[in-house]
Amino acid sequence: MQYRLIGDNPQEEYVLEAHPEARVIFDPFLPALQARAMVAAARLGLFDALGMETRSVGDLAEDLSLAPDALELLIRVLAGAEYLYLEGGMCSLTELSRGTLPSGSDRSLSAWVRFNRIHWRIIDDMEEVLRTGEGGNIYRYLEDGGDWKIMHEAMLETARPIAATVAQQVPVSRNADMLLDIGGSHGLYGALICRLHPPMKSVVLELAESVEGARTLAKEEGIDDVVTHRIGDVMTTDLGRDAYDVVFMGNLVHHFDEAQNRELLRRIKDALVPGGTAAIWDFRRPEASLGPDIVGDGFALLFRLSSSSRLYREDEMATWMRDAGFIDVTAHPGPSPSHLLITGRKG
Repeated sequence: MQYRLIGDNPQEEYVLEAHPEARVIFDPFLPALQARAMVAAARLGLFDALGMETRSVGDLAEDLSLAPDALELLIRVLAGAEYLYLEGGMCSLTELSRGTLPSGSDRSLSAWVRFNRIHWRIIDDMEEVLRTGEGGNIYRYLEDGGDWKIMHEAMLETARPIAATVAQQVPVSRNADMLLDIGGSHGLYGALICRLHPPMKSVVLELAESVEGARTLAKEEGIDDVVTHRIGDVMTTDLGRDAYDVVFMGNLVHHFDEAQNRELLRRIKDALVPGGTAAIWDFRRPEASLGPDIVGDGFALLFRLSSSSRLYREDEMATWMRDAGFIDVTAHPGPSPSHLLITGRKG
């Protein structure tokens, strides 16, 4: 996938072709400005204020206590990015925006957009990480309880479109009754696996700072009948022995190095009952032989900055599982090209 400046008409296309240096002028600031405008609009309530309505810039500025001239400039940038319509001083959401940017709907990505304010803090440390090779810990960028809350809300929003498909692909033995969801936050992935295999229940292992907010989200999502939360750190908490039929790890292994992941899988195998399933759902490292991929490589760089680790290839994760003693190790086609699901069974 590519992400670049393109012309809207033949004249603009000719200018970009004749003057390729224009990209060097625009690329360092225009994508960043557009992204930051989306974050600001979400945080200040612009998308919620519009909803399904068409409103004047002046009315929006008054309702949101914003400077009208500055707001109009922000709206023009978002209209140029096709997130808003603007005509004659009247503004409305595009079809894409109506379904994704106001908060409150099942398709909303409002929290995810607002969470990217935290990504800006991480990205701002890029030069230091490049010099030292030492990335940060994402949790140190969370300044208060509000940041923890928005992180979990963002994770829930991005899980909703794909969690059901992932759940269908996780093998579960008959008569299974317990699932451990490691670092599962809201618990949606584990909950949907349990829904497919009643009367199975899920226990989410989460950090102390996360548990209260995660429990609230599970209740609001209507999954607290099958999901409970337990405080713990996966690297130090005893996972037990022969205790679970399924152990699910979603978007977790990219936070750890290879040695940590191998040790974690060994402990997970001990925690599973014979015949139990371990499932890894995580970002896929782009294949170097296929050339650069702005999405995959972009996530890989972000996680390198925020955790000092990296994304892993399918064959790497499968090897860890086999070396830990799992059998029937299988890579499943996932609903997202950026992710992969690998499962293995305890013999």
